[in-house]
Amino acid sequence: MGSRSKDTVRNQSIAARAARSSEEISEAGLSIATHNWANLCQGKLVTCFVSMKTEPPTLPLREKLRGLEKDIALPIMKPGNSLAWGFDGDDLITNSYGIQEPPAADIDISQASAILIPALRVGLDGTRLGRGAGYYDRALANVSPKELGGPIRICLVFDDEVDDSVPSESHDAPIDIIVTPNRVIRIS
Repeated sequence: MGSRSKDTVRNQSIAARAARSSEEISEAGLSIATHNWANLCQGKLVTCFVSMKTEPPTLPLREKLRGLEKDIALPIMKPGNSLAWGFDGDDLITNSYGIQEPPAADIDISQASAILIPALRVGLDGTRLGRGAGYYDRALANVSPKELGGPIRICLVFDDEVDDSVPSESHDAPIDIIVTPNRVIRIS
């Protein structure tokens, strides 16, 4: 589908998120953290992200992963809409977009067992619609997919943000699992 369709769906999704109550957003983060993350992220190294205000909060999940003794890598935004990765911890700094990130980048995410990815909407066919800057698509372009031994790619979204498919293009990185507050959906 063309970029017009992506832009339309993206704008509708952003508006729907802005209309959510802070209680609904907070509850989504708590519920997502209750899933069986020891099973979903079986290796020692996993990536996550620091959620934006209208995304399901990732702090409860990051705390759960730390409790499972996981090493958590968080993205660091770099020039050219690229990402580097550093460890989650108490020393996070706020970048120019208001997003918290680690101060140092030194992690190869291709060694992670799972990569947790933000999205505005996801499709049951493995498609993902992000905010449009392409950070994750570029970051995942050189990481092997799960079927070739790479990390499992997991998207975190609200329950009503799952469709049969979302507008996508050939450069868009596919996903393997969708996690919502109430469901874990494995893409076949």
